[in-house]
Amino acid sequence: MVRAGWEREGTAVAEGRGQWGTRGRIPPGCKGVRRGRGLRARVAAVATAAMLATVGACSTGSGGATDELGGLGDAFGAEPEAGANGAAQPLATAPPGAVEPTGPVSAATSPPPNLTIPTPATPTTQATPTTVQAPPPSARPTGPYPKPASMAALGDSITRGYDACSIPLKDCPSKSWATGDDVNSQAKQLGVARDAVFNNARTGARMSDLAAQARKAVGQRVEYVTVLMGANDACRDKESQMTSVADYERQLREGLAVLRQGLPGVRVLVVSVPDIGRLWEVARGERLARAVWSSGICQTMLEDPESTKMDDVERRQRVRDRVTAYNDVLRRVCGEWQEQCRYDGGAVNAHRFGKGDLSRWDWFHPGEKGQGILADLTMRAGFTWRS
Repeated sequence: MVRAGWEREGTAVAEGRGQWGTRGRIPPGCKGVRRGRGLRARVAAVATAAMLATVGACSTGSGGATDELGGLGDAFGAEPEAGANGAAQPLATAPPGAVEPTGPVSAATSPPPNLTIPTPATPTTQATPTTVQAPPPSARPTGPYPKPASMAALGDSITRGYDACSIPLKDCPSKSWATGDDVNSQAKQLGVARDAVFNNARTGARMSDLAAQARKAVGQRVEYVTVLMGANDACRDKESQMTSVADYERQLREGLAVLRQGLPGVRVLVVSVPDIGRLWEVARGERLARAVWSSGICQTMLEDPESTKMDDVERRQRVRDRVTAYNDVLRRVCGEWQEQCRYDGGAVNAHRFGKGDLSRWDWFHPGEKGQGILADLTMRAGFTWRS
């Protein structure tokens, strides 16, 4: 997740007003004064040099792409990445035909028969009974379903495992919550064969990239797809650059339509965008974190992290609110495809990650422990699979 955002734009999950909502306004934070940009730049340079000097070998990291949530500057180039283990993955071995759903479809819950409420009377009309409308059907398929034989992960640097290895500024898909070998990932828990697991995520991706990643999944003929995307839509240099809620919804619909048409029987797990305001709360007291953030990570949230000025407090809250709106979109749109799409119910957004769950390189991306937490959260909130 580079310049001004959860992920830097290059190669390679936002709260929204929905079921989970924001947990109140962001507190003003610790006291402090706005530091001069010259000092910040020098501290960032020193911190960066110190990190790079202590770098160890990463046996499973891949690529050098940086994104808005993970880079330390524009000097780092992007390298193409593919596959769960850092190497190009073969096509899935799933049958060429689309996989038809086999699990039972959840039925809508109907209200008690003949339940009515009176309409308030007016001076000229008699009160008339109005039948209560049935609530919308749940977006939670019941299952259990047969475990998928193949899967693809769509998303951004979080799904690429960015900065989760021992070398900074690198994708590390072996530690990806969705497809990784070195964590108890979804793929591992489902027992999907390694040659049938695909990590199509791209560091720096925004929701506008979902359709292209979905087309790859269609070509791979997978039975199961995870989607975690949206942090970079809120993490930008300026608020004016954040993806509008309307565009975010349109782009999500386009991506899901690709899957719906190309893989009629696919199961899709849509994961809520993490609470990036929580990440600011938990790490703002770390001097190294502030130095790294000053290089340009998610400036809509992280600029002047110690400032308690009202303008900065309100700016952070607006970003948090935008994430809330994104998550509401994910819930609503996924709910329209209820037999095959499952929203995590805001589980990832609601989780209160701690400092120990974050990358020691950027204090923003999930580290190895955080990736494992994501895997467990999404498995519990996702589909129910047969043993």
